[in-house]
Order: sequence, then structure tokens, then C-alpha cells
Amino acid sequence: MIVAQDLVKTYATGGAGGTPVLHGVDLHVRQGSFCTILGPSGSGKSTLLSCLSGLEPVDAGSVRVGGRDVHGMSRRERDAFRRDGIGFVFQDHNLIGDLTLLENIGLDRAVRPEVEQTAHAWGIGHVLHHFPAHCSGGQRQKAAILRALNKRSDVLFCDEPTGALDAASGRDVLTVLQDLSRTAGVTVVMITHNEKVTAISDHVVRLRDGRVTHETRPVPADAREVDW
Repeated sequence: MIVAQDLVKTYATGGAGGTPVLHGVDLHVRQGSFCTILGPSGSGKSTLLSCLSGLEPVDAGSVRVGGRDVHGMSRRERDAFRRDGIGFVFQDHNLIGDLTLLENIGLDRAVRPEVEQTAHAWGIGHVLHHFPAHCSGGQRQKAAILRALNKRSDVLFCDEPTGALDAASGRDVLTVLQDLSRTAGVTVVMITHNEKVTAISDHVVRLRDGRVTHETRPVPADAREVDW
């Protein structure tokens, strides 16, 4: 699903040569896998996620998502790709405060019936007509995931989606993400500082100083059974 080859990224700060962040990163993420990217602060995790999704340009290398050359697209093509082809879930759920959860889920298109059914299955059906401020962190984050799924996204990029949640809400969100990978074939790419997430991942990538230092494909545990 995702193939990145020899990615190089430098930011134009820190002197004449800029600040190098990614140094020839290679990454192959299989369709329907739950891939977790870990590393210390400053290791390049967020930059890598931005380059994989087309949010940031690269200085060298290539990224293909679902066979499409992300950085070979025109700006209009890339905007359409990010709008329609992939989904994002961030630590800050980015919901609009004066819209209900349901209105946020259907922000740029009508809410599909199966998405609303999923909301009920995930236990947030009773708060769909509530505003984000009146909902828990876990409820808001589930709504953010549903907004991405409402686009029929085959790929979900997640930037610390449980970082601001308590243990129970974080477990619920991770269970949802793992279920999407296992049952719906959605490819989940998550960056996190939480080592426990490796227990439910079937692809673990470790970054340090902008380079992949270790990569494993363990057999994942069920998120419901992990002691979060």
C-alpha cells in the first residue's frame, strides 16, 4: 500500500545548510497492516508522516500510496488525493466546536449510513448530536476517525491519536484502529511515544536521527487484552 524509497528532507533553518531531518528513509507498509512508528523527540517521526501523506514535499526520494506517486502529482492532484484518498487523525481531534459530532463527521460530504451505524457500534451514537465540548476525549477522537472513514479512506495516518487521552479512552481508540485494520483492511500508520502500542502492531518501525534503525513484524495481541 505504501512504498517510500530513499526519502530525504531538510528544513531551511539552522544555518546555511539547513536542518536535515530524514536521511534516505525506506519503508514498505503492506495493505491492511497496523504500522507503528516510534522514536525519541526530534527523530523525524512527524516529518516522515507528513512526507508519506503528501503534507510536506521531499527533497529527494519517492512515495507511492496505493500505486500513486504522491510527490509526482500536481498540487491540484495532491490536494484531491489528500481530500479523497487518505484520512488523518491527530492528537488534537480538530473538530469544529460549533458543529455537532455528526456534523463534523459529515463536514465535507454526507454521512454514509454505514458510518453512522459504526458510530453506534463504537458506543457514541447517543452523543452524535452533542457538541465536542460536551463529549469526552475518547468520544471526540472516535468522531475524528469516523470523519476520516466517511471518505472511504484506505489509508489512515495517525499522529499521536491517544496522546491526550486517559488510559480507558486511549484503549478504546486503539481498539477501534486495530479493528479497522483487521476487519476492514484499512492501512493504519501511527506515530507514537507509547511503547505499549507495539503490542498490537503487526509492523513496528523505529527511527533515530532521521534514519530507520530497527524494523520488526511481530504477531499482534488484541488491543482489548493489553494492560494499558
